[in-house]
This record gives sequence, C-alpha cells and structure tokens, in this order.
Amino acid sequence: MSNDGADDGGGRGSQRLRVQITEKELLCVNGCGFYGTPQWKGLCSKCWRNHQVQQKRVEDFARNSFEKFEERRKLSTESRSLTLKSILRKPPASFSTPNDLAGSSSALPLPTASADFVVRPRQLSPDSSHAYKTFSEFLRENIPPSLGKDLNRQVRHAVDKIIENEHMPMEEMSDSVQQFYQGVSDKMMRHPMISYAKVSVEHIMEEIETLICSRAYEVLFCARSDEEVADLSLQDRIRSLHWVTGGFLETTLDFSQSKVSDKIDEAVTEMIDINSHRSTRQKLECLIRCSRAIFEALKESRSGAPASADEFLPGLIYVILKGNPPLIQSNLKFISRFSLPFRVMRGESGYYFTNLSCALQFVQNMNAESLNMPKDEFEGYTSGRQAVPLNKLNCGCNQALKSMENSVTLVNQLLDRQEQLMKDMEQFDEVIQRDRNEVSEGRLSPEHEAALEELRKITRDIQESEIELFQKSDLVLSSLEVRDPVREVQDGLEELSVGATTT
Repeated sequence: MSNDGADDGGGRGSQRLRVQITEKELLCVNGCGFYGTPQWKGLCSKCWRNHQVQQKRVEDFARNSFEKFEERRKLSTESRSLTLKSILRKPPASFSTPNDLAGSSSALPLPTASADFVVRPRQLSPDSSHAYKTFSEFLRENIPPSLGKDLNRQVRHAVDKIIENEHMPMEEMSDSVQQFYQGVSDKMMRHPMISYAKVSVEHIMEEIETLICSRAYEVLFCARSDEEVADLSLQDRIRSLHWVTGGFLETTLDFSQSKVSDKIDEAVTEMIDINSHRSTRQKLECLIRCSRAIFEALKESRSGAPASADEFLPGLIYVILKGNPPLIQSNLKFISRFSLPFRVMRGESGYYFTNLSCALQFVQNMNAESLNMPKDEFEGYTSGRQAVPLNKLNCGCNQALKSMENSVTLVNQLLDRQEQLMKDMEQFDEVIQRDRNEVSEGRLSPEHEAALEELRKITRDIQESEIELFQKSDLVLSSLEVRDPVREVQDGLEELSVGATTT
C-alpha cells in the first residue's frame, strides 16, 4: 500500500475517493462480449450503431407521420381558403404573403452562396503527402498490382467524397466511413488475388484506416461548436479538481519512490500526446503506452507484484486530473467514429479505451457526495476560495519534498565520493613519491630486491637453455654429414684460383 493510502489522523482518510469497477461492468450491456462505454449507454460500437439505426427508423416514422398529418392539415386549410376566396371573388395574388414569396425564392441559388462554395484545388499538407506515399509503398510491396490499383483508386475516391461532403453531420459521416470499411473488407475477402498478398486483410484495413484518418483529418476531427464547448468545459472542470490529486483519491501509487513518479510523468506525457496524432491507430497506441506506464507504476508501488485491474482505473483518473489532456473528448469521439470496430471492441486497445471513457465519465460526475465531504467544502476547494489543507496525504507536496530530499541525498553521495577520491589520490601520490626517492638514492626496497633477483635468475636460465639448444643442433648436423654451404662456396673459389694459375 502506498504512502498516500494512510490516514493522517484528522479524518481525511474517510474522505478519500475509492473508485472500483469490475470487468463485467466494462462489457457491453447486450451481452455480446465486447467492451462498451458510458458514452454509448454501456453498448459496444456495433450494438450502439444498431441502436442508432433503430432509433433513426422510429424518428423517421414519427417525422413522416407528423409530416403527413401537416400535409393533410395544410391541404384542408388551402381548400377552405380557396372556398372562401371563391365566395369573396378575390384574386389569389392578393393573399400572397411575404413568407410565401420568400419560400418560393429560397429554392433559387443565391449568388453570394454560390461564390462561397467555389471548388478550388486543395494543396496537400506534409502529413497528407506522407500518408499517401506510405500507403502507395505498402500496396506496392505487399499487394498484387491488380488488387493494389483497385484499392488505391477506391480509397482515394472515398477521401475525395469525405472532403466534398465536409458539412455532412458527423454521425452520418461516421456511418458512411464504417460502411466503406465493411464494404472494402468484404470485397477483399472475396477477391481472387487476396491469397497472393503478403499481409492479412486486417493489416490492409489498418493501412486504409490510417490513410483516411490522416488525409481527411481536418474534416473528420472537426471540433464542432458544441463539442468544442464540451471539451473546454471538461478542461475547466479538471482544472478546478486539481486538488483531488493531493491525497483525496485513493490509489495504490507510492510516490515516495522516484520510479513511480517517473512512470506517472511518462503516462501523463503519453496522454497529452494523443491529441498530436492524426490516425486513430497512433492515438490508441499513445493510450496503450500511457496505460502500460500506469501498470508499471502500480507494480513498482507493490514491490514488483503485478497490479490488478481494480487498481488501474484510479491510477488512470489520477493521470487525467494531473495532465488535463487537451480535446480529450473530441479525440475519444474521433476514435469511436472512424476507427476500425475491432480496435475499440476487443483486445488491449479496447480495454484501455473503455477504461478511459469510464474515467472521463467519473471525473465529470465527481461531486461532494462521491468524496464524502460537505458540499460547501467541496465547492470551496473547487472554486479556489478555500485552501486545501496540507497533510501527509498531499501527494503534490510529498512529491516536491521527496524530490528535494532525493536531490540532497544525491549531493551528499557525490560529496562522499569526492572526499574518498581525494584520499585515494593522496595515497597514490605518496607511493609515487616514495618510489621516486628510492630510485634517486640508488637503493631498493626488499620487495624490489627480491623481484630483481628473480629476474636475474630467469635470464640465466634462458641463456643456458639457448647454449644447450645450439650444441644439440651442431651434433645433429654433424651426424647427418650436412656440409656448410658457406664452406662449399669457399672451396669452389679456391679451386678456380688454382686452375687459373696453372694456365
């Protein structure tokens, strides 16, 4: 248990917020086995889209029924009006209203509107150009040419359609993109050349998803006014709840260990970095790295023992409150709308995505009752009118003090090492000085005398061995009657000189 898990003796421990959620509560309420989120009313992405389709049918039926009723009522009113006009024998034009004229002219295109929507060629951003280049290289290296050209054409056409329909409601855009994913996947599964591909269909769909999200990011990640207001409101909310990280949230994180603080800082960095990426895959990879860092921090806090899933959610809430990531709700909606379904429905990314959704929902609903404190005290801390009492549970204060203590400890260790190094240098200098004096005075220590005598003995032994070896070599040569080549040359020269004299 961490240091922030102890009671300070002043009743603060009873006010600490305990967050706990079971694995069953993370699953879809329809029992399909996939992960659900609070934003989807506990449904997974697949069940949520089916729910939306059914709801849209009901709304369309109700709207059509109402429109038919309005049409019948309008026809009845017009009929009575015509009857009245015929009785009064008034010209129909005299009953035309300005609204009628406005309505009849509204269908005509206005010059200003048409001028605003002139189609202009778009210049690709560096990110978009890189995405196209990466996708083309992927197709060329892993997909048969015929299938690759077909995929490239379809994906580019889909991107163009997304950009052309940038004013489409985001939910309809999401449905269109998801239908495109499903359609392309089904076609590839039936394509005769897919068996010659070097990668799986799932991998191909991941690359298609990355290209679409990166190329059309400005359209798909469109922080509409209502969504932007919700993000800013959540950021203000988290900013006002920063004091909760000072010991009011029950976690098993032990901030007295520097490794734990480092891992939490790493998790905060990854959480903030989600907003800097374009593709849903990169955003989810940031979330995965963030979550793994939290688990590592929990493991360090438990002396190496693995952390449980129940301990993860409080740690994730702590990271959210600590980092206050920008546009986090818009990023969640972007992922849920335009990522491949399996990313948020199952696996590691789906589990962490569901936990992040639950954590954000929990932060939004956090109040005095959930913290077991009086309402006026909660509002005082949140508004800043009342200072949060300092105690040993105040993690922020503890971390600052612990950092200072660690710094002082490191400085003391460096000073001790420096002092020991100076002593070693002084001793070494003394040895050097003593040896120098002995050499200059021509006398050696007993140890040096013994070493010198040993060296002399070894030298004598080597010389005797060489002499004995040469003697044995001469005996062998004489026994084999091998003549000396130098001697033979000399004898030859003597014979030549004698012959020359006689002639």
